Amino acid sequence: MSPTAAEPQTFLQRFTTQGGLVAVLGDPTAPDWERASPGRTGFRRDLIGALALTLVGFVGLALTESYAGVLEDRPRWWGYAAIAVITLPLIWRRSHPIAALSVGTVAYIAGAYANGQVAALQTTLVAFFTYVYAAVAWGKSRQVVAVAVVMLGIVIGVWLLIDLTISSSYRDLVAELGSADGPFDPLTGFTLYYILVNVAFFGGAVYAGRASWRAALRRHRNQEQARTIERQAQELARRAVVDERLRIARELHDVIAHHVSAIGIQAGAARMVLDTDPQAAQTALKTVEGSSRQAVAETRQLLGVLRDDHSGATEFLGRGINDLEELVREHAHLGLAVTLSTAVADDVDLDRLPPALGASMYRCVQESLSNVLRHSTARRVSVTLRSLGEQHSQALEIEVLDAGRPRPSGSGSGYGLVGLRERAQLHGGSCESGPRTPGPGWRVRFTFPVSAQAGPDESPRPFGAGSTVPMKGL
Repeated sequence: MSPTAAEPQTFLQRFTTQGGLVAVLGDPTAPDWERASPGRTGFRRDLIGALALTLVGFVGLALTESYAGVLEDRPRWWGYAAIAVITLPLIWRRSHPIAALSVGTVAYIAGAYANGQVAALQTTLVAFFTYVYAAVAWGKSRQVVAVAVVMLGIVIGVWLLIDLTISSSYRDLVAELGSADGPFDPLTGFTLYYILVNVAFFGGAVYAGRASWRAALRRHRNQEQARTIERQAQELARRAVVDERLRIARELHDVIAHHVSAIGIQAGAARMVLDTDPQAAQTALKTVEGSSRQAVAETRQLLGVLRDDHSGATEFLGRGINDLEELVREHAHLGLAVTLSTAVADDVDLDRLPPALGASMYRCVQESLSNVLRHSTARRVSVTLRSLGEQHSQALEIEVLDAGRPRPSGSGSGYGLVGLRERAQLHGGSCESGPRTPGPGWRVRFTFPVSAQAGPDESPRPFGAGSTVPMKGL
């Protein structure tokens, strides 16, 4: 089926479409925006302004009659009635601008024929200018405003044509002239003068109205932008509070849960061997004492950071990647033999890792080992730190493996695994955890991108590849 040819547009349609006069009077980027009405306060101001202008018009007509005389072929009250009819609709110039323009235009033309002195008053000219200005500035629909402007131009043009051809304006002017020595003949000069004056008058009103409408649109956009910025600021503040709470929760969980688990295990072991092996019980109680003191110290450090208004989010970092050997020894005292291995590329320097990244990696290993103690029967765990990827685009992977089975009462809150994932995601990494295949056992694997954060390794490794810390204590 062949496409239907576009129907030709009329003159009025061409000049009142989005690409024509509508775009000139409005804004193509906001074709549907409507200026809000001024409300009750604005209506009261318009009422006072219209009444004041009407009073000024009455005084002006009275003064004109005092020096120019009264038109004898018209009742005197016609002039005052015409002024009232022309100026009083200004009350609705902003609440109903198009209707006010229509009434004001008809009233002005009728008043000019009812009393010629009325049309020449500055008061009525100001009123007519205001009608046009308000229609463009406060009209809701730009399409309706464009139609109103075009129709106004047609009405004024027809009126001028009638005034020049049918009425006696031109004949009276020629009769009053003693001679016509100008560069144009009287008809040409009179016509051009009328056209220029009206173009300047109505063009100025339309231009001023458009400027007012666009200024209102800019204010509206600025207000919307300010509200958007305020909402975004509130959302950022809320998210910052949530992130801070999550950070505090992770730190408290890692600090408290690890040491409390160690205390519980050692206290239970001490109770079991208290009568049969006092020396082992004493060793376990010393571990309980050390773990409790360390938990209190780290908790105080965390609370001190929280109380300090000037403390940054990274001030409580605790231990880092270089402290994994000590962490392994601590768990060895708890009865968990940990094999720590590294397979890191030569161009990755662990000493140059960002402190926050190193602390997160340490906390992830700490929580994984604590989970083994709490929820698994395993007594041997392997921790492997390896680098992945090519040069300058690398990642560090930590894998924690055990071969134990779940304890019957080993169910937990799940906050630890959530905290592990959050720590990895903070650095753009990932965390995977689940049963080993084939089993038995559990596997936790973390991946942290490092890219160019670590340069060539020119210092000794913080711990040797394949180093093993044997089980001690119980």
